[in-house]
Amino acid sequence: MPRALSILLLLLVLPNARAQVNNWDPTWYVTDSTLVFHDDLDYYLNGYTDDEIKQMRKQVNIWRMNFDKVIRKTIDDLRTYSEGGGMVPRTHDFELPDAETGTRYHLDAHAGKVRAFMFGSVTNPPSRMQLPRWDALLKKYDSTKVDLFVIYGKELHPADKPKFKNFPDPKSEHEKLAYAKEYAAMTDLPVLVDGLDDKVLTHYGKVPNGCYVIDADGNLIFRGTWADSKKVEHIIDALLKWYRLGRPEDFDAEKAVRMKG
Repeated sequence: MPRALSILLLLLVLPNARAQVNNWDPTWYVTDSTLVFHDDLDYYLNGYTDDEIKQMRKQVNIWRMNFDKVIRKTIDDLRTYSEGGGMVPRTHDFELPDAETGTRYHLDAHAGKVRAFMFGSVTNPPSRMQLPRWDALLKKYDSTKVDLFVIYGKELHPADKPKFKNFPDPKSEHEKLAYAKEYAAMTDLPVLVDGLDDKVLTHYGKVPNGCYVIDADGNLIFRGTWADSKKVEHIIDALLKWYRLGRPEDFDAEKAVRMKG
C-alpha cells in the first residue's frame, strides 16, 4: 500500500464484525492472579464516529502527515507498535511530577489500586477528544480504588495549522511544563509530565495516545494504541467486580459481557 494512502487511512474507522466494544473484543481470561484482556493494537482510530474523525482531521495538515519527517517517524512508531513491537509488554515503573502541583507520582507506590493512564499533548487531537470522557470516569470511580491520569508526552502535530502554531516541539523542560499546564487546564485529570527525553513514553512504545491499564497487583492487563474511555471503563468495571466477588476462577467473560449488553 502506498505510504500516502496508508497515512490517510489512519484517520478512518474500519469496522470489525467480531468486536463488541468499539471494534474490540471485550472478553478476558482469568489467571491465578488477574484478569487479562485483549490488547487493542489497531493502527487505526477505531473508537470514533465519522463526524468525530472529520472534526479531528480539520485540526491538522494532511500534507504534513505525508511529508513531514517528524510526523512520518511518529507514524512509523505507530505501525511498529500495532504490529506488536516497540515495547516490552509489562508494567514499567516511573515517577513523574504533576504539571499543576509539582507533586511526584510514583506508579509502584500506588499498588493496591487499579491504575489507568493515557499519553497526550496539546497538539494531539485524539487525546484532547478523550479528556471529557476520562473526566467522566474520574467522577465515576472511587479514588481510593482507581487512579486515572494523563502523561504529557510528545507533540503529535507540533506547530501545525493555526490551532497548534504556537506549540512547536518544546526545547526545554520548562517549555514542556508550560505546555502541560495548558493541557491540564482542559481536564480534571492529573497530568504528569514526562521528561524532554520522553523516557516513559519510550518504555511504553512511543505511541502518542497510547493507553494502559494496570491492576491492583501491578500487572499490565491492557494496552491500546489509542486511548478509548469505553474500553477502559469496561475493563475497570470488570476488574472491580472480580475483586468484589473474591477473584473467582470461574468469572465467565462471555456471560458477563452478554449480561452487560
